[in-house]
Amino acid sequence: MARARREAEHLVDLSNHGARILVVTHIDADGLSSGSIAFSALARKNFAVSVRAIPDLDPRAIERLKADKFEFYLFTDLGSGLLGELSRAFGEGFAVVDHHQVPEGDSSHPRLINAWNYGYDGGEEACSSTMAYAFAKALDERGNLDLSALALVGALGDRQDKGEGRPLVGLNRVALDDAVSKGLVGVSKDLLFYGRETRPVHEAIAMSYSPFIAGLSGAKDAALAALSNSGFKLKEGGRWRTLGELSNEEKQKVIEVISGFIASAGHGSDVLKDLVGAVYTFEYEDPLTPLRDAREFASVLNACGRMDRTDLGVSICLGDREEALRQALSLMAEYRTKLNKAIQKLQLETDKVSTSGDVMFVMGEEFIEERMTGSISSLLASSDRFRDKLVLVRAKSGESELKYSSRIGDSYPGKVNLGEVMRAAAEGVGGVGGGHSMAAGAKIPFSRRDDFTRLVLEKVAAR
Repeated sequence: MARARREAEHLVDLSNHGARILVVTHIDADGLSSGSIAFSALARKNFAVSVRAIPDLDPRAIERLKADKFEFYLFTDLGSGLLGELSRAFGEGFAVVDHHQVPEGDSSHPRLINAWNYGYDGGEEACSSTMAYAFAKALDERGNLDLSALALVGALGDRQDKGEGRPLVGLNRVALDDAVSKGLVGVSKDLLFYGRETRPVHEAIAMSYSPFIAGLSGAKDAALAALSNSGFKLKEGGRWRTLGELSNEEKQKVIEVISGFIASAGHGSDVLKDLVGAVYTFEYEDPLTPLRDAREFASVLNACGRMDRTDLGVSICLGDREEALRQALSLMAEYRTKLNKAIQKLQLETDKVSTSGDVMFVMGEEFIEERMTGSISSLLASSDRFRDKLVLVRAKSGESELKYSSRIGDSYPGKVNLGEVMRAAAEGVGGVGGGHSMAAGAKIPFSRRDDFTRLVLEKVAAR
């Protein structure tokens, strides 16, 4: 907080001298949440501020940002691995508020505010949204407490709710406590399915991807048939029932039905643990929209980012519940259709998947869009088939590069720091990479893909 206050004071001084500020953030849920938190906090103080979301930060993106000639650039959920390049481009006219791991030797950089530097694990205890929330509190502690709810969206979007009961811990817990104390969020224990209160039970199961359940996720008809065959009461007076209406006994019946689909994979108990946990309900949101549930809010933002409509995601974060939300919900259906098609293709075309020891590579350059790699790698890492693997998904980026997204499977038995692995392997082939321990990415020359694969395997084996 002391470091955040110093940065806040610095920006106030710049603003008093007419400086224009650009908040630059990532396109996923944590990026859109953290960028919107920072933008809101600055706009409330009447700063001349704009916000922009970009899919990647690399030297070329930095040059494009420099050409816009803002007086100050505030990076959220981006930048910890490119501090040297940022310094050369912007001098002291930037700051990075982030949770991704920092290359050795850069942790003391004066323009960096990173979770790892203050004793927090950026993979589980602090996301960029909770770091941005700390910055917002430094600007105006009482006036920005309402931004705590948006910080939770970023933490859940980055799947930082790990462990028994799916709790939020560390700096994420600080934001949660603020949100609860302000009456913004209710916390309960329940089944963790998309659309718990808004969708028929079978649709809620089919629309849930974390964890991914083979045969049910993305398969509405199969979920309906499985519940019907079990004798489950799906309707009440001609109306479809929701998970929120079920008794505890009926919820147990739902779990029993799902158990039959996951038992054969050998990870049944692990998957089942992920189906029950802490539910975070935004009390101020309309109960009939996905934004009522914090995890579903994050899913909406992810869809906006992955479908190249970050403007809708930011608008929703800033309070638009009319046109932006309507368009985003329509986009959500298209997003899920793309996910389903990619997963079905992987199931049918086994040559697109290569496994070497504990590492699984998905060669998706022919059918996976660049912005979808993160979503698909997360989905596969939670699936019963690959949850004990390290998952790397690649897609074509432009004409001559590959984009990689990597995740640690939910039941992976080893200990690997993906952020370090991806950064070192990418730099070894003339690319850029990084992230945090559980999730990371890289962009490399297409011609060096085999060398990159070799380096990843060597570095995983050395851990």
